[in-house]
Amino acid sequence: MALTALSLIDLRNYSSLSLVIGASIVVLTGGNGAGKTNLLEAVSLLTPGRGLRRAAFEEITRAGSKSGWAVSAVVSRDGEEARIGTGLAGGVPGAESGRKVRINGAQAASAEALLEYLRILWLTPAMDGLFAGPGSDRRRFLDRFVLTVDPLHGARVRDFERLLTQRNRLLAEGAAAAWLDALEAQLAERAVSVALARAETLALLAARIDRQAADEPGGASA
Repeated sequence: MALTALSLIDLRNYSSLSLVIGASIVVLTGGNGAGKTNLLEAVSLLTPGRGLRRAAFEEITRAGSKSGWAVSAVVSRDGEEARIGTGLAGGVPGAESGRKVRINGAQAASAEALLEYLRILWLTPAMDGLFAGPGSDRRRFLDRFVLTVDPLHGARVRDFERLLTQRNRLLAEGAAAAWLDALEAQLAERAVSVALARAETLALLAARIDRQAADEPGGASA
């Protein structure tokens, strides 16, 4: 997969930008405030969620703009190209429901459609607390990692969290045991599927690390 073109409109400090990307590795350089992180954030918005800064969508719009923001890209995979894009129309609240997504010029049902074309995982200096912070942050990072392998994992995790919330509410309300049993059976099923997806992804990563180590000089005997 390769990102071969990127376009921005009214996003952060960019009124407009159009890039053609011909290299497999790209390095962004510039002084503080030049817009390097803003450009990376734009790329991260081409996946479900709120991007690497987790900002509310209305905060991303360039100051003074009344037309909202937009980002689009051309993605090449196995010799086939697709144009994907997302944005927020001016005046629309910053909730996920206000976000618009287009694939090859046609409106998509939701941001989940982007996962068929681009899956991104990022680790930034601002996320250094990931290693020393609460386990919930690491599980969230792992689930985003799994999402790069299995685009259905996001819905799987949302179902689990929804059922967990319902279970906690029933416990607080003192619901009948039969209701709890039925709900916990569904919860256990989702929990197992989430755990298996995480384990399978980690196994794929371990195998990839082993292959890379074996390919390095002296790696096979290490």
